[in-house]
Amino acid sequence: MASESNRKFARKERQLFFDDDDIDRIDRLERTLHQPDKKGAVIRSDPHMQLLADSDGGPAYRPQTRTAPVWDAEAKLWKFWTIGAKLDWNQGRSSYHESRDGLHWYQPSIGQLEYQGSRDNNHVAIPLDETRTSEVLGVIYDAGDPDPNRRFKAISFIMEPDLSIIFGVSPDGINWKKHEAPAILSGDEPNFSFDAADHRYIATVKVRGKWGRSHAVTTSQDFDEWSEPELVFQADDEDQELAREVIALRLANPALQQTIVNHPEEHGVDVYNFSISRYESRYIGFASMFHHVGRSVDGRNHDGFHHLQLASSRDMYTWERQGNRQPFIDSSPLGGGAYDTLQMLGPSSPVRREDELWFYYTGVKFRRPPQNWDPDHAAICLAVLRRDGFVSLGAGGEAGSLVTEPFSWEGDQLYINAAADDGAVTVELLDVDSRPVPGYGVEDASSLNEDSVRQPVVWGENNRMPDPANGPVRLRISLTNAEIYSYWFE
Repeated sequence: MASESNRKFARKERQLFFDDDDIDRIDRLERTLHQPDKKGAVIRSDPHMQLLADSDGGPAYRPQTRTAPVWDAEAKLWKFWTIGAKLDWNQGRSSYHESRDGLHWYQPSIGQLEYQGSRDNNHVAIPLDETRTSEVLGVIYDAGDPDPNRRFKAISFIMEPDLSIIFGVSPDGINWKKHEAPAILSGDEPNFSFDAADHRYIATVKVRGKWGRSHAVTTSQDFDEWSEPELVFQADDEDQELAREVIALRLANPALQQTIVNHPEEHGVDVYNFSISRYESRYIGFASMFHHVGRSVDGRNHDGFHHLQLASSRDMYTWERQGNRQPFIDSSPLGGGAYDTLQMLGPSSPVRREDELWFYYTGVKFRRPPQNWDPDHAAICLAVLRRDGFVSLGAGGEAGSLVTEPFSWEGDQLYINAAADDGAVTVELLDVDSRPVPGYGVEDASSLNEDSVRQPVVWGENNRMPDPANGPVRLRISLTNAEIYSYWFE
């Protein structure tokens, strides 16, 4: 990633507008957080998991995920792992799913683990010893590992001897073995990703913070030695103040699923789950903000609801909330058949599908089981966003502009991702002293008037950047009735 003192943009690495770090000045532009379009449930109750009552009277299987699907190029299909079976703390397992299109998922019979007297199921697990197994939680595919038996890598969570995360490896995402790396102390809710650009494995672990559930990050270059976890994301005083307003509005809205209890003196918020992944020139984080409204009737936990916030970072350690802490994905209203009406656990990372980003997340209709609970109460849900479409800078009828800090670059052509079908975007090149570069000024810049994730920038008949040897440049991007999401060089 580019540093503040020496900005050099790598070829094909998109520069987004999460912050102003690469921008010298902005005039009459508004930054907007965009929410993805919800597509509903894509995986519901697993047919190989019978819905039984557990010890608190609720369902014994709640389909959830802590990973994104992984594309297996050799098998030419998507692979996906879900969790939710309550068998025994020492008998953790996951359900394995396959898909050709990422929408329609099927459950192959694997025959590995017995369930209710049969091995005709899709259950997989990381074996710990002869009698104990652990869930397959977050999964990544590491195509660069020279050992084909280690290319699928997973994180898991164990309760004994200590609350910890462990790791597993597999040649195919189905047949797993425990990876002999030291366990890392953690609460539940770990997340796992792979930064291919820096060849760095990233795990978040749950720790205790000032306001409750908080999250630390640990990294590894070789998957064997991991850094000491460092606290990076937690709720703060501003969150607590905002939570009281969010909870009051929620409980006053009959269109939204209500909690069972409400004790105003216990209102607050913490970070139930936090995932980190590399996206283009930034790290992004999805925070499942748990708004707790009071201790449950059985006293075992808190009742409450979630929404998902988006955060960004340049180094994984200092985070900036996007959209003034407004939801990136919020609860769905009642009456539409949605599952994400109360409890949501965010995506581990976006999946790029051509010109779109797909987000797979968990939606649950209740936090604690009410009377006459609906067995069909949880699902894996999908939401879709345009590529790079997290945040835009835009102008209305009055023209606005931005000027970047000086930078050097790799590549011959400049591209932008912008929505300008009702307006226009123009791009000029300036030198470090903000003087127009000859041949690339406002009189040379062609007007871009499309809604496209990939628009080449042209100056007259010229679509090539100047010789990088001439030194750094700035961009002046002017917009009218348009929004820009990113720019990059190829």
